[in-house]
Amino acid sequence: MIKRTRVFLGIACGVLIVGLGTGLATAYVGGFQNLVILGNDGPDELAYVPQDARMVAYANMREIMSSQLRQKLRDLQTTSPDTSQRRFQDETGIDIENDIDYVFASSVGAQSGAQEDRPLMLARGRFDTARIESLIQEHGGVVEEYAGKRVLTQTEKQFSVAFVESDLVAVGSPEAIHRAIDTKAGSANVKDNADVMRLVRDVDNGTAWAVARFDAIGARWSGALPSQLPPINWVAVTGHIDGGVRGTMHAETRDEAAAQNLQDVIRGMMALVRLQVAQHAEFAAFVDSLELSGHDKTVTLGFSVPAEVVDSLFLKRAARPAPASPPGERQEQPPPSTPAL
Repeated sequence: MIKRTRVFLGIACGVLIVGLGTGLATAYVGGFQNLVILGNDGPDELAYVPQDARMVAYANMREIMSSQLRQKLRDLQTTSPDTSQRRFQDETGIDIENDIDYVFASSVGAQSGAQEDRPLMLARGRFDTARIESLIQEHGGVVEEYAGKRVLTQTEKQFSVAFVESDLVAVGSPEAIHRAIDTKAGSANVKDNADVMRLVRDVDNGTAWAVARFDAIGARWSGALPSQLPPINWVAVTGHIDGGVRGTMHAETRDEAAAQNLQDVIRGMMALVRLQVAQHAEFAAFVDSLELSGHDKTVTLGFSVPAEVVDSLFLKRAARPAPASPPGERQEQPPPSTPAL
């Protein structure tokens, strides 16, 4: 990738990727690696998502950034935590900590019938649009008008960014951006998809969430695990982040027999986890929090990573010795001691 392209992608993606990565690192460290959460019938951004969406996800950045867990992560950092964010803010004017309210992501299959995804990311917040557009154009961005919206595109990589509302930026391929604009203008959107919305309403009470067709995520997994699982149609995850992490995962299977088989698989995994952590008392609270249940075609697994577990993990991390310098790198030597008189 040429330097100009890298710079463009860094600026265009930064609005979402830096904010998403920064905030969700908290959830990842806590053991919650998927996005999750909306409210009632979901956020207004669902109006940009086509009816055939295979995945929708949301994260409340303001709540994540102000959470106790986020503060613990910042305190744990041994290097300057704000260097990259400060550089990003200097270039774009975006303060990740305060300017991003929430991030929304979705994915649909290609309209041509291919299996490749068309991801779309949206961030709601406060942006200096003129400054960001100028910066992107300086690094190879081409401006086009589409349905009354200004879309900046890096033609070589077919990557676009558009301010579809004064406080809402969209990032994705040109096709994804165009389709999102058309959907908002009146095409059928994901709120007309009963399967997706049924699950969205089940995960509307947390800090972050995700709803996805299992084949949209299972195909990306390495190893043979997906092929060994009973048939699963949809998965939904919701999480609550404060001093620790609480969450619930739902799997909607093809039929009741598949749901029973899935419960058996998960019970086996839970037994294995208990054996693995038997010698680690700090994980006992997490293992004891696992709750498996099922109803008809749905299997539910609840979990909790209490604040005390997080604190214990952070203390162990902080107590680790500093990594050794790479071979050939000059190491700092302590000053010679003063000879005794």
